Amino acid sequence: MTVANINDIATHTGLSNATISRYLNGKPYVSKEAQLAIDMAVRELGYRPNASARSLRSGRTGRVVMVLRDAYHPFYAALLAGACRAAASVGYDVLVQQNHAEGWHSDRLTQLVTTRGVDGVILTTDLDPWSEYQSALSGIPAVTCDQALSDQSLPGVFIEHYQSTIEGLSHLRERGARCIACVQAPPADPCSSSDIRSAAYHDFAAQNPDTQIELVSIEDDLVHSGYVMLDALVHRSTPVDAVFSGSDDVAAGLLIAARERGIAVPGQLRILGFDDQPIARTLEISTVRQPVRRMGERAFELVHSIIHGENRFGADRLRVPYRLMVRSTT
Repeated sequence: MTVANINDIATHTGLSNATISRYLNGKPYVSKEAQLAIDMAVRELGYRPNASARSLRSGRTGRVVMVLRDAYHPFYAALLAGACRAAASVGYDVLVQQNHAEGWHSDRLTQLVTTRGVDGVILTTDLDPWSEYQSALSGIPAVTCDQALSDQSLPGVFIEHYQSTIEGLSHLRERGARCIACVQAPPADPCSSSDIRSAAYHDFAAQNPDTQIELVSIEDDLVHSGYVMLDALVHRSTPVDAVFSGSDDVAAGLLIAARERGIAVPGQLRILGFDDQPIARTLEISTVRQPVRRMGERAFELVHSIIHGENRFGADRLRVPYRLMVRSTT
């Protein structure tokens, strides 16, 4: 099938190539009649602008890259879905790099940036060591998401992990919990949000001496990890009576294992997740809702506005609201 071009539009409308080019590139001094004729021809001929040519003219690629840990993980998948939705609405594409994938190296990102393969970067996970990326990323619009690289003062979209953690722990205590297991990211997988939650765990314990906080590390925050964690929790010398899992998947694994073992939830064990993923709503798990897709949308909107020199938000740090969702597990 032959692809329509500007010459075809010129033949169809009787207008000059220069007039058509001005209009298609958003330039002024094109009459209303000519605009209408060009619009009709574009629809009838199925014209699509050449992305490469448009990139050469504008100096922009129409692409951003999102760096995430694992696209399979529900949290990152939702962030990506939100960013792609916002990008599509303005004709942008989102490239994806998984910085924990086998064979991935910092050069994959820095070369993409320094060769201007993208217009901007969305960082949803920490980059370690930062020194390998700092020079390249200093020359391009870059925003963070969910407290990634929170110590680097980059523009970003976030929720209040500290306050939401304090609120979640307070809810468990109000429901009678006095020994709360708080799940931490494994030492090999440090992240800013985990560090913030850890500070909240420490402060809550200091402010509530009648409530014991037990820190528990897991290999990952998926369903299986929660499932195998249960036995270790209930057979401790001081069995826990609540879990702040930091993840809806971990909470789901705990709940499934508890039901199999006849442990009453929430009578014997209270379970609180985080994110409010579909699995939490399906299993009626109490959780802290953070609007993950909306965070992805906002992250793209922020980097796009910086790319075009028009930060319409009036701030570099955008806070999205969280909400405690009380369901059957607490």
